[in-house]
Amino acid sequence: MNSAKEHYDQHLGAIYSWMVGNENAALKQNRSLFRQIGLDVSSKGLAIDLGCGTGFQSIPLAEFGYSVVAIDSCAVLLSQLRERADILSMRIIHDDLLNFAKYISDQAQLVTCMGDTLTHLNSLDAVHNLITEVSRELVDGGILVLTFRDYVSVELRGHQRFIPVRSDGTRILTCFLEYYQEFVEVYDLLHHKVGTQWVLSASSYRKLRLDKNWLIKQMSELGLAIVRDTFDNGMVSIVAKKIGNA
Repeated sequence: MNSAKEHYDQHLGAIYSWMVGNENAALKQNRSLFRQIGLDVSSKGLAIDLGCGTGFQSIPLAEFGYSVVAIDSCAVLLSQLRERADILSMRIIHDDLLNFAKYISDQAQLVTCMGDTLTHLNSLDAVHNLITEVSRELVDGGILVLTFRDYVSVELRGHQRFIPVRSDGTRILTCFLEYYQEFVEVYDLLHHKVGTQWVLSASSYRKLRLDKNWLIKQMSELGLAIVRDTFDNGMVSIVAKKIGNA
């Protein structure tokens, strides 16, 4: 079992863009979400993208006029982001997202932590500490946008735990889930064709079973008022605003 960083560095990072497939569609989806929230017309300032990956959040935010600090622990993903973001207002940081505060000198207008990044943290305490730090570093009225996969409300069983992710003529990626009380062990099984032979490479890491209601309670206690709470295709999406004097 690897950490999330090791899993991405040694296994998933190199095929991440292929795994996602239509990257333009992912960018379009986030542009649409951010417009629904009103981020395209709100006052622009500093935006922090935690677990930025290849830039599915960072790029739309920079296009909207934010000064973006994009942080991720995977160098492979960040190298792809640098190729795409050279003309945008963006500072790209290679580090653990828990260290984000040391890279900023001013409070942020906006913080995003999207995809499934939150579940990559190693404990609920780490999630709570991150949300605490985010609340501290947001301006009054600042916005926090979170998304993560729901591993709590439904537990897949038997063959349902084998999930086909993507395939083509030379690669087949399958995900297998093994449920425990506090986390899910995620196995990414990649078959790739070498000549006429199929070769298997596999790696696993843990994802937190993060309960939405628990998270909302933590956020509310930290002065983050929930303004949007949706669920779509297995993904939880939460938008919160920092209340003054929190």
